[in-house]
Amino acid sequence: MIDRRRLLQSAALGLSLAAIGRPAIADNTGRVASGDTSIFFRRFGNPGKTPLLVMHGANYFDSFDWIGVCQKLAGDREVVAFDHRGFGESGWSPSKDYSIDAKMADMRALIAALGWKRPDIMGHSASGRIATSFAATYPDALEKLVIVDSGFAREEAPAGAKTTGNTPLVFASVEAAMERFAKLAQVPRVGRDRARAEQALQKVEAGYQLKRDPDFQNATPVGGTAGKREIDVWDALARITVPILIVRGLKSDRYPPEVVARVQKEFPKIAWATADSYHDIPFYAPDELVAAVSKFIA
Repeated sequence: MIDRRRLLQSAALGLSLAAIGRPAIADNTGRVASGDTSIFFRRFGNPGKTPLLVMHGANYFDSFDWIGVCQKLAGDREVVAFDHRGFGESGWSPSKDYSIDAKMADMRALIAALGWKRPDIMGHSASGRIATSFAATYPDALEKLVIVDSGFAREEAPAGAKTTGNTPLVFASVEAAMERFAKLAQVPRVGRDRARAEQALQKVEAGYQLKRDPDFQNATPVGGTAGKREIDVWDALARITVPILIVRGLKSDRYPPEVVARVQKEFPKIAWATADSYHDIPFYAPDELVAAVSKFIA
């Protein structure tokens, strides 16, 4: 269980309040053991309305990107953002277990440790698919689902795919890392904000290493069997019984017209909101995202 006194005494997050313009709401950090690793989380606000669990994307994101948004959403409830296994400050899985099963188990371990019953869950980008799978698999474990700019048309690695032995991303300098991510079609904050880039890297002998296990897409634990891979997002959506909100960026490439049309036709009860933003909505349009999510979970 979590020792809340220790959480309240945790060190500062490494970025001043003034630097990112977030309100002065107390926050703290902690860890929860899950499977063969430990999950790092950031906690905001105090118990009140239905708590909210926030999950980041993969290229490159972690809970640090959600500090500002979480602070604003935590005015009347607890909000927790965590680093997926293999990302940020969370541990790398020794067995290279990055299956959907493992990630959903991490969610359940964290929710249980926090003492929550049925939180609202929000997943951005790759985590939109994880959150969708969770809602379909555990319908009684959440109240509402928020999907933030997650590409339904994108296929994941096939079940049993084995992608271990990859070389960690190491850069000669922080600027070199930023340059690499700035070349993406949908540039994340790490490609534009040097303070963010510094947070995403750790100094090693060869330079600066990205805080992400290079095997983070591996679906088959070493020495184990393939975990569940929920790649049919349409089937998952059909099995979800809780209210759903999709927030999409108008400048993002994740929702081509045919995907939007299919969702609206097959799932007319799903609520929609838009933001004048690229894929990294918490960076490019945080206020629009907060407004849409606050209205939905009120």
